[in-house]
Amino acid sequence: MENWEIFELDCTDYLNKEYGENFTHLGFSDSTVSDIKYENNSKIFYIEAKMPSAQSGQFVLLPDDENKGFIFPPRNKTKQNENTDFIIQFMNKDFERYANAGTTGENIEIDQKIFNSWIVNTYKDKMVKFFITKGDSYIIFPIEKYGEYFSITAKYRIKKSGSSKVPKSSQKDVLEKIKSMSIKFKLLDDFEIESSQDLNKIKFKIFDTDYMFSRKKDNVYRIRKLSNTRNANVIFSIQLLKEQDSVDLKTFMNNL
Repeated sequence: MENWEIFELDCTDYLNKEYGENFTHLGFSDSTVSDIKYENNSKIFYIEAKMPSAQSGQFVLLPDDENKGFIFPPRNKTKQNENTDFIIQFMNKDFERYANAGTTGENIEIDQKIFNSWIVNTYKDKMVKFFITKGDSYIIFPIEKYGEYFSITAKYRIKKSGSSKVPKSSQKDVLEKIKSMSIKFKLLDDFEIESSQDLNKIKFKIFDTDYMFSRKKDNVYRIRKLSNTRNANVIFSIQLLKEQDSVDLKTFMNNL
């Protein structure tokens, strides 16, 4: 498992041990849902888990070479708003620099209040009410305090899209391919496999599509379909600034 995946599970365990068994982990690679769900009787809200140094959201911008400006495509999973418009206007003033950012990327040098507003509003759309991270110990704070706990930077760069579950239409071909690789395995629910062999990060190809084994736990692996899409994204990164404010922790406890 990746470090950030372990971190999400550790945060969920910590919350359940310290504040009652009402927290359920939902996260990992599905960016459309938050990481941790709190549910107690009729009260429901979500908590996002972030490592003290991490990425914190992104959206695609496409360069329009003819009009020398950037376009917010409708396939983005987030909404276009005044924050994205402000970023686009800034980048349009130096179009050639950002349009040629490549995989190294170019920093977007504007007030981090814009970045903070984008992040907070994006997570509010997913019903996120609190964040959990870790410094010397675990830190929990309301979403509105995000910019007080993290410094935020943004970069525009080309990034290969993430992975997804194997579609049902391809599962038979994937199983046949795994058998041809002389892998001994047991098929589990949700198209996961169990194997005593170390398969983590091993990739294989079927026709023009790449797949990869990703360790979930111990000898259990998820099979992920890798995207061939390479888009240029505005990517937000964060760095922890301070330890727990007792007032913010009390706010969290009062909401349970």
